[in-house]
Amino acid sequence: MAGVVVKGRFPRRRIIRVVATNVFRYLFRGAARNWLRNIGSTAPALSSMTLLLLLSGLVGMVGFALHNLEQVQSAQASLLHVYLRDGAPPADVGALWARLAKDPRVATVSYVSKDEALARAQGTPGLPQLAAATDSNPFPASLDVRVKNISDVAAIDRLVRSDIAVDAADPTSYDKGAYQRIQAVLFGFAVAGFAFLALLGFVAVTVTMNSIRAAIHSRRDEVTIMQLVGAPRWMVRGPFVVEGAITGALSGATAGLITFGLAMLGMAEGSTTFAQFAPGITVTVAAIAAALVFAAGLGLGSGSSLVSVRRHLES
Repeated sequence: MAGVVVKGRFPRRRIIRVVATNVFRYLFRGAARNWLRNIGSTAPALSSMTLLLLLSGLVGMVGFALHNLEQVQSAQASLLHVYLRDGAPPADVGALWARLAKDPRVATVSYVSKDEALARAQGTPGLPQLAAATDSNPFPASLDVRVKNISDVAAIDRLVRSDIAVDAADPTSYDKGAYQRIQAVLFGFAVAGFAFLALLGFVAVTVTMNSIRAAIHSRRDEVTIMQLVGAPRWMVRGPFVVEGAITGALSGATAGLITFGLAMLGMAEGSTTFAQFAPGITVTVAAIAAALVFAAGLGLGSGSSLVSVRRHLES
């Protein structure tokens, strides 16, 4: 009985294997040959899509870095440094600290000595040179006040400016409108980036659709014969969609590798500076960006081809 089951399964498996082999040969191998044969008409789509995907990957990583930078700036904007005058009595400093700690708008208050302020400055670009230019410590002691809401920073600034323990010449780190200016600049970059990418996307899709249209017209007789003999719709449309997918995959792979390479180059050449101006960009983030670029290219090529096929082939 077992032998009968084996004999019944073997032909079925052979049929499935033969059908799968023929489908693969027709859809993928044949589409690859036609793609190479039409490389002249495909090259503009390949180059424009590669440029679009490369810029999309770079803009995406820059946008991710700017988002992280905005979060850092937001955290910094909610932290007010109250600079203490040299020689301020500990009792006055303690009284100011207690008054701020009791304020319901304040989350935390911490004391930073002159030595701690100097140590912090050593890790900030430009400040070590300032410290080296003088024999004494130019950085004052301070109270670091973190407010619960950024909108309360101005009120806390007005509260401490007249205190006797605060430096009258340079009382706080408050910069009116600094956070709003940063948000306005980031919003402007985002709008300009999306508009530019939308324009490039339109160009890439149009060029890809035109290349598929040219491929359809070059094989019009073959397509007509297949439709006359009743070939399934997927057999008529499939190769053209695969050709678009090949274009998108190659564009995505090229753009993804360049995106990953540029990110790795930036991290290798200036790790400290890169981390300050592009926080959150790591090897993992760069690899994810490259994978997303590849997937976007595959989808863009396939989608553009499918739209073109539906438009220029009879249903």
